[in-house]
Amino acid sequence: MTRQGAYKNPIAKYVHEYMFWKKELAEKGFLPNAHYEAFFTSLFGLEKAFYDGKRLLDIGCGPCGSLEWAGNASQRVGLDPLAEAYGFLERAPQQMEYTPDFVESISFPDASFDVVTSINSLDHVDDLAKATAEMARVVCPGGHILVACEISPAPKPCEPTLVGWDLARHFPGKWRVLDASRFPFSENVSASILHKQPLAPSAPIPPHGVLRLILQKGEKNFEKDAGGKPF
Repeated sequence: MTRQGAYKNPIAKYVHEYMFWKKELAEKGFLPNAHYEAFFTSLFGLEKAFYDGKRLLDIGCGPCGSLEWAGNASQRVGLDPLAEAYGFLERAPQQMEYTPDFVESISFPDASFDVVTSINSLDHVDDLAKATAEMARVVCPGGHILVACEISPAPKPCEPTLVGWDLARHFPGKWRVLDASRFPFSENVSASILHKQPLAPSAPIPPHGVLRLILQKGEKNFEKDAGGKPF
């Protein structure tokens, strides 16, 4: 089940997000991005070559340059409602593009991207149904959606939307579920996947954990998860 959280103060949420990055910059003197390549490759069991010549859209990208590593892609776009505000932070020059769209209303036409990613961002959105519909809309046939998201039992000020283990069902259209792995939560979303083993499909479903989801837009509707069991 996917539920909307109790926190409904988007202004406070975005102020908190901006101040987080401003503090990071003040403490470190720069905003590092060398670690992002592993988030888009090792995190999903993919090689960098998977992105050769592809058009990439990263949802909730932040200001660091999450796609700077992907020089082999044909297009690199980061989506973040704070993209224009992030321009006031002192950042190193970047090659990727930014758009200040909300994921609930993406300004690109249908089928604009080969890969749409969301790493630790879907629980930050204000309307999950609209967000997943827009992500599905802008992916081309045969393209992929990659998601890594915390499944939390309680909302937080910056993560007001509670995402459920059944997230795949909330993307409209026809999809192949290539992966729907559950991980125990450890420190943060990326650490949970990179440093832990996925739970067995037969294991009890925990109230708290991390979901790794890989979807491919295709002709077959998703009725079973990657392990062959119904959702």
